Amino acid sequence: SSGINAEWPLRPGYARAKTGCGAGSTPSNFLTLYHSFGYECLKRCNLHVLDEKHVLFSAGNYIQILDLETKKLTYLPTVGGRGIGSIAVHPSRKYFAVGERGYEPHILIFEYPSLKLYRICRKGTETAYAFLSFSPQGDKLASLGSSPDYMLTIWDWKREKIILRSKAHGQDVFRVTFSTEIEGQLTTGGLGHIKFWKMAATFTGLKLQGELGKFGRTAISDVEGYVELPDGKVLSGSEWGNMLLWDGDLIKCELTQHEKQNCHKGQLQEIFLDEGELITAGADGTVKIWDFETIDGADVLEEDAHFPMEPMSDIFVGDGVNIVSMCKTVTESNNDTNSMWLAQDASGGIWKLDISVSLTKKAPEIIQSYHAGPIRGIAPCRYTHMVASIGADGTVRVFDYLTKRNLVTKKCKSGGSCITWPGRNVDSKMATLIGGFTDGVIRIMALDHAEPEAHEDFKIVLQHAFKPHKGEVTAMIIDDEGQVLVTGSADDCTLFFFDITSNYMPIGFIQLEAEVNTMSWSNS
Repeated sequence: SSGINAEWPLRPGYARAKTGCGAGSTPSNFLTLYHSFGYECLKRCNLHVLDEKHVLFSAGNYIQILDLETKKLTYLPTVGGRGIGSIAVHPSRKYFAVGERGYEPHILIFEYPSLKLYRICRKGTETAYAFLSFSPQGDKLASLGSSPDYMLTIWDWKREKIILRSKAHGQDVFRVTFSTEIEGQLTTGGLGHIKFWKMAATFTGLKLQGELGKFGRTAISDVEGYVELPDGKVLSGSEWGNMLLWDGDLIKCELTQHEKQNCHKGQLQEIFLDEGELITAGADGTVKIWDFETIDGADVLEEDAHFPMEPMSDIFVGDGVNIVSMCKTVTESNNDTNSMWLAQDASGGIWKLDISVSLTKKAPEIIQSYHAGPIRGIAPCRYTHMVASIGADGTVRVFDYLTKRNLVTKKCKSGGSCITWPGRNVDSKMATLIGGFTDGVIRIMALDHAEPEAHEDFKIVLQHAFKPHKGEVTAMIIDDEGQVLVTGSADDCTLFFFDITSNYMPIGFIQLEAEVNTMSWSNS
């Protein structure tokens, strides 16, 4: 039968939670972080390789270092405590920089692997750092401030001194990078623009001079990914998926596939030049490899600025995958033929990709899975070390926080908004989950053991679904007897009542004059 039996005969390692309240005060380590199931996968470039075994990313107020083999996490709290804007790893991998959020936030430089605070760069922006990038030689650090100042700052980070600074643009700037070949040349890309910078010597000293790219007859596009080519030209992505080749501040040509097909479907997020090959990744979940020499020599007639070509190979990672960042893995032997990359998936995951042009290359492998975006609700089980969560991405997840594992994930059609895990007065097997969603739907789900051949220990089975509200379900509550479910909505200002004992038959509803945000039953 469906569900977990009443005595929870779980596999070894699942302990029953203690429900008794013993004497004593709150322990001194009450607020010590035990484990994090979070990853800010929507943040730009939030995945960095530290060595052959460890990767670095941020979640909330913590820097997290993940051991790829053991899955163990190491946590490093921020100094300001108001969040993290951006992270960058030094070319030597002996340091990493953390740009914080808050009033006049700091850039913190940590040693690796000791994790000791090494340097602090101060007063580079007003509210948050949007992006950090080290120079190829590692002696300079570029930082981008977010709204309202959008300040581009070049640091001598070891001396904690500002070398140059300039307002990068009047709107959001997404990233900044140094040229790998030409000293003192940088590029920034952002909302509807790309800008080319030079650290130029003038009569009044060293200046940071920027030249805004002119799209001309090409539609203006947000620029997420780009790469500086060895001869100084820049290749950028576009919102529609094609690549734009910039020579100076003008577009030389637009690279497409044959038969007027775009290089990617949707935003082109990342472009890399690696070992003579050009690698692109996009919101369509595809990674493509192009011949660099063909792109570098691309030339077109003035009346047609499109240059068609085909990729040498492509990898489709998966349905619904949105690759926003990639980084190459490191091998102990520092092998130049290493073809393994890690990819940040904005849909909630970290992937391991083999991008070699080989018949024996490995299939894409997801190594970590997370909620994508806000977690809208959590509901603990009263009798086990389990907790259910629901996210704006529409996923319902069940975690065992004792063993620090994500036990099962179910993807729903609409975004989640709230969740509850009823007690034994509703389900003696404690296997029922009730989720509220942004489209007004209530879903009754059951937690069950998965089939032996499945990758997960459990599965979530949809048992019942109904739509009482016109808009987002904002609150749910069950009475003490476990007989009545009440749901509320902020959009239509209604409360609906359902008889749990009669398979959630509607009892009635009440129209209110205010939004419903939370509810509780009176003792009477």
